[in-house]
Amino acid sequence: MGGSVNVSKRTHALSYKSFLVSRLISTTLLLPGLTGVAPLLAAAPPPAQDFRALRAQAAAWLEGEVARTFPGVQVHARLGPVDDRLRLPACARPLFFLPAGVRLWDKGSLGARCVGDVNWSLYLTFEIRLRGPALVATQPLPARHAPTATEVESRIIDYAQAPGLHPRTLPPGTRLSRPVAAGQPILIDMLLLPNVIQAGRKVRVEASGAGFSVSQEGTALNNAAAGESVKVRMATGRIVQGIATIEGTVAVAP
Repeated sequence: MGGSVNVSKRTHALSYKSFLVSRLISTTLLLPGLTGVAPLLAAAPPPAQDFRALRAQAAAWLEGEVARTFPGVQVHARLGPVDDRLRLPACARPLFFLPAGVRLWDKGSLGARCVGDVNWSLYLTFEIRLRGPALVATQPLPARHAPTATEVESRIIDYAQAPGLHPRTLPPGTRLSRPVAAGQPILIDMLLLPNVIQAGRKVRVEASGAGFSVSQEGTALNNAAAGESVKVRMATGRIVQGIATIEGTVAVAP
């Protein structure tokens, strides 16, 4: 009988100790300032941005902008690396933009930003290679010469300049302003072109950039050949300055 009482007392004592320990643990978990326990309650860190995926998205965006700006031109965009030490939270829908003055050919920087629940921005370096048609001399041509159809031909080349500087046809009466070597692409500034814009005539003024294109009518204030500067008075009275294109329009920087 006495043995049963002692066993019951020991069992009760052990149960009471277990109760105290469980209460202590429960209380401790509610105190995030205690070391060693707070990490159990800390929220899991957000997933990190995959920069390889971001670079692929940026390349696709650049190639889409080139396709809209220079129709018919082949494009390959390559993005530079991102510093391995950089850690940013993942962005579901990053937005891309070109800083002012950056061209859609050769090398430059592209902006990327995330807005919403996650906010960050950074710049990615890029290199764009463009290929497309251009007129190329089939033989050496002297200055002041008017090229004939057999002396120039259309070829696919790698553009080292803006695609718009490579004429695809030569208007009648066009002469060369300088000698051109065989196999050399012909640029607008190598040509003495007839006027494509006459003073006092109505002209289309066009401006385009990343994701937009605007066209309005105005009145030319001076004569201009393709590649030359021309001033245009708009319907509002404002005077803008641009470059005459071989098609007879005026290209204005946005």
